[in-house]
Amino acid sequence: MSKKRRRHTATQSSLSLRIIWFWIPVCIAIFSLVYLSQKRFNPQREAQAGLQQLNYWRNQAGLMPLTRYEMLEESAQNHAKYLSKDAHGHDELNTSNPFFTGETPQVRATAVGYSAPIAENLTIGNFARSGKSSIDGLMTAIYHRLSLLNPNHDEAGAAWANGKYNAFVVNQGSSYDREVCDTPPNGKRYIMTMPCRGKSVEIHLDTPPPSQEIAVKFPIGENAEPKYDGKETPNPMPHYDKTGNPVSIAFYGQKGDIRMEDFQIFAPNGEITKTEILTVSSDPNNLLSKTEFALFPIEPLAFDTEYRVAFHYHMNGEKKLEEWTFRTRKKRHWFEW
Repeated sequence: MSKKRRRHTATQSSLSLRIIWFWIPVCIAIFSLVYLSQKRFNPQREAQAGLQQLNYWRNQAGLMPLTRYEMLEESAQNHAKYLSKDAHGHDELNTSNPFFTGETPQVRATAVGYSAPIAENLTIGNFARSGKSSIDGLMTAIYHRLSLLNPNHDEAGAAWANGKYNAFVVNQGSSYDREVCDTPPNGKRYIMTMPCRGKSVEIHLDTPPPSQEIAVKFPIGENAEPKYDGKETPNPMPHYDKTGNPVSIAFYGQKGDIRMEDFQIFAPNGEITKTEILTVSSDPNNLLSKTEFALFPIEPLAFDTEYRVAFHYHMNGEKKLEEWTFRTRKKRHWFEW
C-alpha cells in the first residue's frame, strides 16, 4: 500500500473516531435528559395540577369549579393505570390488563359506586407531560373542551399515570344527578328520566330539576393557547395539519331555537377572514349539538395578542349578539412560532 493511501486511510479512521467520540456523549446526554424529564413527574401532584388548571379555565368562562370527588377520582385512576399499558382511549378492550375495570367510562364509574352519568376526557402519549399541559391541550380540542366546560358539572376526579404510555384522565359529574340517582322513588310530583348506574330510570322529584340559561364562551380572559395542533380524535379539522385555537360558544337552558347569522373573530388590525365554522350541520364527526358552534381560524393566532369575538344569532324571532374578548399567552421560549 502506498504511503499516500495509508495516510488517507489513517485520516479517515481518525475522523471516524472523532465523530464517534463526539456523538456518543451527545447521545448519552440526550438520553439522560429524556429519562430524567420523565422521572420528575409525581402522579398525585400532576393529577391535582390538571384539575386546578381546568378550574382556572372554567373560572374564566364564568362556571363553577369542579370539586374533588373520591369515586370519580378512583374511576379516573383505574383507567389511567389501564391506559399506561394499553392505549385504547375511552374503551378497555384487554380484559387481561391487571387494571381492567370495565369496557366503558360509565361502567367503570358504576363499578366504584358512582351512580350518575359521567363525562370522561383524557390524553395519551408516548412521553410524559404535566397535568397542566394535558388540560391546556384538551382545551384546544373542541369536542373535549365542550365537555370539560359543561356548566351542570360540579365534581370531578383526575388521575395521571406513566408506564409504557403516559395518560391523564378527568372524570366529571353532577352532585345533583348523583343525589337524585341515590334517592329511592316515592311518588312525588315530578318525574325525570335519566341514566343511573348505567340504566335509564324514572326519578321522582318534589320540584323540577334546576336549569340555568347560560352561553359558555371560550377562549375568554387571559393566557389562551394560540393554536390547535390537529391531534384531537376524531379530528374536527381533518384537512389541516394545525389551525388557530378554535373559538366556541355553547348555549344551555335556552327556551327557543338558536339560528346563527354570523360568527366573527377580530385581530387588532381587523377581521380574520380565513376561518371555518362548525355547526350541527357542518361538523364532519356529527358530535356538535344544535346549540354548539365553533369557529376555527385557519392560521395559528399570534402570541400575546387580544382578539374580539362576535356571535350574531336569532332566537324566537329576535336578533341577538354575544361578544367577548380574550388574550393569547406570551411565548415561553425563542423556539415557539
